[in-house]
Amino acid sequence: MEELVRVAKALADEKRLEVLALIAQNRDVCVCEVSDTLGISQPLASKYLKQLKDAGIVQVSKQGRWSIYSLGETTLIEPFVERLRKVQLPPLKKCNRC
Repeated sequence: MEELVRVAKALADEKRLEVLALIAQNRDVCVCEVSDTLGISQPLASKYLKQLKDAGIVQVSKQGRWSIYSLGETTLIEPFVERLRKVQLPPLKKCNRC
């Protein structure tokens, strides 16, 4: 039951859903790409990514100093993720910092 509550809370915010949609559509993103593409501050993007990571929805890998986010275990919410892949978002602003 705890896992369901964590996932439900992580998905209960429109901006976090946009972040998740961006990851679902682009596979791997860094925090600066999330921030630049969605027009949110980098600290806020980091907060959203941490909440999604803590819920087990996204995973993080290190590439040098940079953290790269991708989808984690989504079996529980796969139909939901499939719908997020179709959400209209601005094109990903690729980061040249990482």
